Amino acid sequence: MNGQNPLQNDFILIVAGEDSGDIIGENAVRSAVRDGFSVFGTGGKKMQKAGLIPLANFEDLAVNGFLDVLKKLPKLLWVMRKIITELKKKECVKLVCIDYAGMNLRLLKIAKKIGKPVFYIAPPQIWAWKKSRGRFFKGVSVGVFFPFEEEIYKEFGASVVKLEHPALSNIKNAKPTFEFQNKTLFLTGSRLGQVKRNINTYIKMALVAQSKGETPLFVASRPVLAEFLIKKLKNKFPVIVKPAIASFKGAKSVVATPGTAIFEAYIAGVPTEAVAVIDPLTYIMGKLFLKTKYLTLPNILSGKEVVSERIIVKWI
Repeated sequence: MNGQNPLQNDFILIVAGEDSGDIIGENAVRSAVRDGFSVFGTGGKKMQKAGLIPLANFEDLAVNGFLDVLKKLPKLLWVMRKIITELKKKECVKLVCIDYAGMNLRLLKIAKKIGKPVFYIAPPQIWAWKKSRGRFFKGVSVGVFFPFEEEIYKEFGASVVKLEHPALSNIKNAKPTFEFQNKTLFLTGSRLGQVKRNINTYIKMALVAQSKGETPLFVASRPVLAEFLIKKLKNKFPVIVKPAIASFKGAKSVVATPGTAIFEAYIAGVPTEAVAVIDPLTYIMGKLFLKTKYLTLPNILSGKEVVSERIIVKWI
């Protein structure tokens, strides 16, 4: 921004920190721009294409697990300070938080303290982790995807809006993706650190699938992740960047980390398995605070294991 502050007129601050948030935030940015507001904050290519002017490099925010956070802590704190500075300006008329609880919960508290209206899309899964967090949402507008979330947030005095999950929109609007047909898909994660932890395990699984006559295909959510996979795989298996709207229909099966891709594959009717390699510290914290039996949305919503979940704990 050439050392100049472009935030001179009224603007909306929108903060997302991961790929799923970028998908959700695209419509939020477009709506704000359509209403005549400038939009600043953090988001990926989809949000930026819709009109978001970024305050930080989106790649710097992509963390998974406690060790990833510790490694990137100085950069994350720098981004946080920058966003807080803009949030406190009188020209900022609203804060829109999208998922990314580690940063957005703190921004929510500050916004409430200074009297800025907040809309929190995909708020923290307080039903899975810390229900005590619900107290922060009294008087806050939230957008949720599932009926049981509506009731939980209403209990804490939030104003709740039911939204359609982007995965459902994708299934409705997308035709089967040609490149996925009859392939065994491997989605190693949406953050580089996550991909690095998972890749060796996924390669072993892909080799087993190949030995059974299946055709493995590695799928990346962003070009930077595809570049890493191509170098790591050394032409053992092909790599493709997932289209903006893609259907898993027609794929033979999907192996992915717990997240939106698992939900998308499951509702598309594709055999799905959740596999993740996590560091021991993250595993211990999960055991201490996680209140649900399952990690993936299909299992949580079904109340039983309809998707296989395999967690591998080791230092990488």
